Amino acid sequence: MSYIPKVTYLNEEQLEKLHQSGVEILQKFGMRVEDETVRDMLAAQGCTVEGDRVKFTSDLIDATVKNQAKQVTITTRQGNAVTFALGTTGAHSTGGAPFISDALTGKRREATMADLIDTIQVMNQCDNLTIPCALCYPSDIPSAVTQLEQTAAMLKYSKKPIYGPGLSSATNARYIAELFKLYGNGDLQENPIGMVGISPESPLFLPREITDTMRHIIGAGIPTSILSAPVAGYSSPITVIGCIAQCHAEILAFAAVAYLMNPRCVLFYGSRTFFPSMRSSQCAMGLPETGISSAICAQLATHLGWMSDVYGLTCTSCAPDEQAGYEKMINGLLPAMAGATMVTGFGSTASVMCCSLAQLVMDDDILGMIYRAQRACQVDEDSLGLDAIDEVINDGEIFLGTEHTVMHSRSEIWLPNVGFDGSWADWTKMGETPLTELAQTKALEMLKKEEENPADTSLDGEAEKILAAARKELL
Repeated sequence: MSYIPKVTYLNEEQLEKLHQSGVEILQKFGMRVEDETVRDMLAAQGCTVEGDRVKFTSDLIDATVKNQAKQVTITTRQGNAVTFALGTTGAHSTGGAPFISDALTGKRREATMADLIDTIQVMNQCDNLTIPCALCYPSDIPSAVTQLEQTAAMLKYSKKPIYGPGLSSATNARYIAELFKLYGNGDLQENPIGMVGISPESPLFLPREITDTMRHIIGAGIPTSILSAPVAGYSSPITVIGCIAQCHAEILAFAAVAYLMNPRCVLFYGSRTFFPSMRSSQCAMGLPETGISSAICAQLATHLGWMSDVYGLTCTSCAPDEQAGYEKMINGLLPAMAGATMVTGFGSTASVMCCSLAQLVMDDDILGMIYRAQRACQVDEDSLGLDAIDEVINDGEIFLGTEHTVMHSRSEIWLPNVGFDGSWADWTKMGETPLTELAQTKALEMLKKEEENPADTSLDGEAEKILAAARKELL
């Protein structure tokens, strides 16, 4: 019998108490809902409406939780499919970093659409990255259409299923739904071509723009991650558990509205709990509280039978240095070992304000190590290697030459893609090149390889018609 290692911060009784605390917040304080039609929809389900605030019923919350999908397969137009399910862990990149470290100079600058395309092409070749997101926010695209243009670029250049940008514009969402239908051949619930994220506001607020965005996305059946993002001590209680409880309430409220809009739409428990530095009072995403809270949220989601999408490979460090390495590892490892369905932060630095091609390559190695740590352990005749010991002791063989070693050499010992795994002599021979330089070189090689194997462009003409209509309306 195999053993799968797990990180457990709360037991099942504590998790249920935490869940009920979220329900109690919605019953006692409610959620501010700006759209009257949404308030009426909730009132019809027995919720209490007091002005623009809605107090939810436990029956509606229970029905919402029981309705959540435990598995979804997302595909591409080329047929490359990824299945997310409870009990498995995948990863997606950060979305919307405003800055990028220039591939040649290493200096920080505003990201452009060309940078976004470069990041997509590198992510196509990151073996451990399950689903790419729009990593950077292109400054050369008008803000009125930027979410749409990012999504179009992802659909055009990505060879993996996509995680679109976090959506907050209903007009962009309407056209994004059209793009998803185009690339997904119509039925997005039977054949989802990607997913997106949508955020309620903290504390406890659903603006009209968000519920209008939900109508287009949830109504179309596009899988959606609920990105509740309270900041401890600013827009939620400062304690880890208090921040999680409010985040949980916001996710439950959003999910209940989505359930009433379209009960077939797949939702992810997308907690985004932030914690400030006690020195600067600014969000510092390399703090261990990021990984701890994400691990608890992953546990809570699993307790409810809900797929989760939480922070992971994040750091406060503004450079791809030692600090970035240890911050990303602890904040990625903890939620992954707690059972998160997806971890994010991949490719980012500076509390998700910056990204780089080199960081994508390095994070791919970090994630590979995390996946290795998650692998189940089993004690049986094969894993014990008794036949190999017999051959060495009784037949004069060496372990390197046994069939057991040959069979397990590739699967048992983790092999980095860019990280150094040789001796000091090897290090000297290669010129003592820093990891950051190796990663940057590899990223540029990946870009060149991608240019030699371009993505399918057969639907680009139809996509451009949708973009042209949006630009005409919105610009």
